[in-house]
Amino acid sequence: MTEIKIFSKRVATLLIGKGHNLLRTEDNRKDKKFLVFIFEDSKELRKDLTNISNK
Repeated sequence: MTEIKIFSKRVATLLIGKGHNLLRTEDNRKDKKFLVFIFEDSKELRKDLTNISNK
């Protein structure tokens, strides 16, 4: 299973709302007060990421 890391809470929330599978969260290595959201990578997730970033 391939994973993709999302560093934006807003983008992660939108992806979860679209039904994508959040696998886990991790502390950001550069700044421990931020989280990294780990999702299962899929074609649908990539398509939704493209749509979100084009808004």
